[in-house]
Amino acid sequence: MAAKNIQGTSRADERDIDRLLHSAPGASAVTRLSAVETVRARILLSVEHGLLVPGGKLPGTELIAAGLEVSVITARRGLESLVEDGVLERRRGRGGGTFVAQHPPKLQDDAVRAYLDDVPAVLRLIDQRSLMESAIAAQAALNASGAQCLELEDLIGQSARAMNWHEHHIPDTRFHRRVAEISALPEVPAYLFCYESLLKYFVPYPQEQLEEGRTHHQRLVDAFRARDPLAAIDVTREHVDALRREMFFGLPGGNATEPGTAP
Repeated sequence: MAAKNIQGTSRADERDIDRLLHSAPGASAVTRLSAVETVRARILLSVEHGLLVPGGKLPGTELIAAGLEVSVITARRGLESLVEDGVLERRRGRGGGTFVAQHPPKLQDDAVRAYLDDVPAVLRLIDQRSLMESAIAAQAALNASGAQCLELEDLIGQSARAMNWHEHHIPDTRFHRRVAEISALPEVPAYLFCYESLLKYFVPYPQEQLEEGRTHHQRLVDAFRARDPLAAIDVTREHVDALRREMFFGLPGGNATEPGTAP
């Protein structure tokens, strides 16, 4: 409902109220970045937080593109721009590829600043996802068949066999989307919009942090098999709340925040 005929408000005030009420939480600085800039920002944040270490080899461009959910051309352009800036370097020949420079420069990058400026929006998206995913998990616990539980466990297994975050991210996102499909709730498209809005903020996690998420996923499948919606909600809330610690602003050296608060 539009903010009209509110006593004491001007038309400009009404437009501001409408904008605040109806703008998606993620519709701020990051949404104005080009796809190439988002690749730059996510790689730079990973380097700054030590998730991609000096001298470390990056996965292939196709895998990076799949993990960051961009086109191969976009991923290649983002990587090439970081090579030009001296953050990454190309090595040819046997054992070659794209590597983090031994002494990458500290760039004052506008794309990174846009990500950091969006921390309050990210926290609101996490709140939304927690509420919506809890309802989806509860209904999926009532709907899931044995075959669907096996399908979800296969995705957990694919994640466990992944060699890096980019390989893990593909079956991980499929897991969440499949749970949403199993719930068959009419609000699933709205949930997926929220979920996908958060994806653009993810940066590669270290491998040891991924195991906790897989444990959560297995506990969720166990709750589905037990037809226990309350257990499914508990696991979901624990799983989503971990994002407050694991997103880029909660890592060592980032803009750490307390749950539910802005930095």
